Amino acid sequence: MNIRRNIYSLSPDGPEIAALREGVAAMQSRPPTDPTSWIYQANIHGSFDAPPNETARRLWNQCQHQSFFFLSWHRMYLLYFERILREASGEEDLALPYWDYANSAHRALPIAFREPADESNSLFVLQRDLNINRGGLLPEAFVQHRRAFGLVNFMAPTSRLSFGGPTVPAPQHFGTREQRVGALENEPHNNIHGLVGGGPGQAGEIAWNFGWMSHPNTAARDPIFWLHHSNIDRLWGRWLDQGGGRENPVNDDVWMDTVFSFATGMDDRGNVIEDSLTGRDILDTLRQLDYRYDDDPPLLPPVPFPAEVAAADVELAAEERQPTLVGASEGIAMIELGAARITVPIEVQDEAREAVAEVATADVVEKRVVLSLEGIQFDRNPGVAYEVYINLPEGQEPDYRSEYFAGTLGFFGLEPDHVHGGGHGPEAEEHQQPSATVSYDITPNVRALQARGQWRGGPVSATFVMRGVLPPAGDEAAAPETETAGRPRIERVTLMTE
Repeated sequence: MNIRRNIYSLSPDGPEIAALREGVAAMQSRPPTDPTSWIYQANIHGSFDAPPNETARRLWNQCQHQSFFFLSWHRMYLLYFERILREASGEEDLALPYWDYANSAHRALPIAFREPADESNSLFVLQRDLNINRGGLLPEAFVQHRRAFGLVNFMAPTSRLSFGGPTVPAPQHFGTREQRVGALENEPHNNIHGLVGGGPGQAGEIAWNFGWMSHPNTAARDPIFWLHHSNIDRLWGRWLDQGGGRENPVNDDVWMDTVFSFATGMDDRGNVIEDSLTGRDILDTLRQLDYRYDDDPPLLPPVPFPAEVAAADVELAAEERQPTLVGASEGIAMIELGAARITVPIEVQDEAREAVAEVATADVVEKRVVLSLEGIQFDRNPGVAYEVYINLPEGQEPDYRSEYFAGTLGFFGLEPDHVHGGGHGPEAEEHQQPSATVSYDITPNVRALQARGQWRGGPVSATFVMRGVLPPAGDEAAAPETETAGRPRIERVTLMTE
């Protein structure tokens, strides 16, 4: 059994980090045509490279986002990568660590990935936000998972809210124009990608339009990708540990039986060796996959599966009910987000406002109030993220701990085919911009505002506040984000009940 440990519990000069560096360096030294090489494995997630053959065409560009395959596919991906890394390191008990950035003491990029800041360190790359490589801190609002953990339903056939993502009929390496994002994928997953990668940057002679972590087609080239996704995989388990109807979608045949194939090696004739898994193969990380996390609860008796899902009635009802539009931003062709705080009015009729208040103050919550950002687009990942507030009073300092805070907006993965086929530099060709929808359960916000007399009768609005990586304390060379690139924008903001 292998134990995935908190990177902050490991000494930067200890044997575990040394083995990790050794394994990464060995994979990086292999030719890209080798399926156990760093580049080949990264390209399985996504790539701008032209596949050299039909096998690579089939196995590359597989990452599953904006669907209920998000968690299961990445668990499989990490599993096979970890086995290759372990062999490359020569340490039979090497396991991927995880980066628990929700811990207030762990919001800096682990030091082993920053120092030494040169080619001797296989865990260091230039293509990151400059402040994150200097030891800057991720903003606290963007590393949290509590909103995702508050949701009971893993998937959502009709609801805009789910922990794991919307149901889809088949795998998709991104998909159609109107995509919905699962709560854990939105935050902290997307936020960490965008903030660590940063926007357009330059260090020395190297310039880039986006840091590697900022785009799905380059994200897995950054060694921190694997620790980030190890943590997301861990959070999936911690969500299930809460109980209360939280269950994997074991009754869904598509989720359970869809086959995903991965490159795991090369035979003596130079042919790629493949292995495959399905959702039912990866439900129990210890018994099925032979790994656990250092904060896993004590081992419990096995649960036979597939099993009947005993989800809460309120969540089942919410999934099956079509959302009802009660308000929307009007008269704005496109909401342009920038460095300055922006407030967007939401037009809500009086009767709809009363209906929302009744939903939020009901003794038994049978519906939820949902704030949605529709048609999210951008030209380049801006490398920043936004705090989103509902009814934040004019002139009041935004505080993510207040009752006005609805959630966060990151941009990773929301541009499935924007930069395509032109490489990583400024010459990359641009294509038609898809868009996505991100939603927030603001029932608690409306309930709190109602209790303070700030809901009925007053205006309704959404406010966006830009945040970037915080510069390290005492680093005069670093600076907080004061501008944004990439022209992030939203088509409209809606208020619904479901």
